[in-house]
Amino acid sequence: MKDKLYVITLEPIEKRYTKQWYKFWKEEFSKYYQVFYIDGYPEGVKFSDKIESGRFLDINMTNVWKAEQVKKAALLFNKKKIKEGDTFIFMDAWHFGITAIRYMAQLAGIKIKMFGYWHAGTYDHADFVAQAGLGWWAAHNELAWFKALDGNFVATQFHKQLILETFQDCNIKQRVHVVGFPLDWKKYIFNELGKGWRLPAKENLVVFPHRLDKEKCPQVFDSIAKVLPQYVFTKTLDVTKSKKEYYQLLAKSKVVFSASKQETFGIGTVEAMMLGAIPIVPNTLSYVELYDDQFKYSDINTARRKIQYVMNHYKDSKRLMVKLRNNKAKIQRLSTEAIPNMVQIMRRKDGR
Repeated sequence: MKDKLYVITLEPIEKRYTKQWYKFWKEEFSKYYQVFYIDGYPEGVKFSDKIESGRFLDINMTNVWKAEQVKKAALLFNKKKIKEGDTFIFMDAWHFGITAIRYMAQLAGIKIKMFGYWHAGTYDHADFVAQAGLGWWAAHNELAWFKALDGNFVATQFHKQLILETFQDCNIKQRVHVVGFPLDWKKYIFNELGKGWRLPAKENLVVFPHRLDKEKCPQVFDSIAKVLPQYVFTKTLDVTKSKKEYYQLLAKSKVVFSASKQETFGIGTVEAMMLGAIPIVPNTLSYVELYDDQFKYSDINTARRKIQYVMNHYKDSKRLMVKLRNNKAKIQRLSTEAIPNMVQIMRRKDGR
């Protein structure tokens, strides 16, 4: 019989990847575990996937979601459903439920394993929670969660270094693991577009795939648009209302552009690249380890020249297409290997 895995889920928001994760994690982890999802749908509360206040998640309703998850986990402990050897994993490790579950397990003398996937935190000074000034108190919570978890998963080496540079001499290095970003990009993108969908003809279109937040620097995109008026520059959030429309726009684009100051993986540029758009990204952050040098820039003038080159040579540059194909294959491989990588670590005796 398979071991039990309790997944503390993220809200499945349609416009973000969390709805895709909600399905993918169940499919993939079920190959190795008997999987139980602990969701945050409270009884009598209609849960919306709209973000009314906040950026990545709704800052109010995400706490309703998390509080309900803690309640459900506590009831499982109270009913003696949690047994020695059971495993918990948090889709988002920035979660006060880590404290609650470790507290209940340890005081009850039940040896469980706990893991979490990290997206960001106050240790990333460009992230929303750091910008909002939470670091002076939240960093202490983050360190406690890093230690309370048997293993902490991140997508990139860049993300791991951010964590270790902030929490130096805190004895957490062996607990932080680079595993990739868990998703089968090809499967979920093309499922969303529908059976029989075909890639359309490319247009002289440059897209900005990110949230329109300070750390994503949309003003840099606007500044390049002004000096290249012969091309169409479009921010996806301005013109698309659904995930399908978003993918359809990316599929028509020749270039996807980023000027982010905060990126521990970069989902928007990956999605666009999977649909044939050439990524033009800064030579910094997680982009350094994920993208071919052909696609990276160190200054705005270089970015502008690279956009022009792609527009002029998208169809006739075999070198460009080979690099695109190889880069897509690299990220697809890293992503589909992520959950097997996580499972390998989770099954170690000490979970590290």
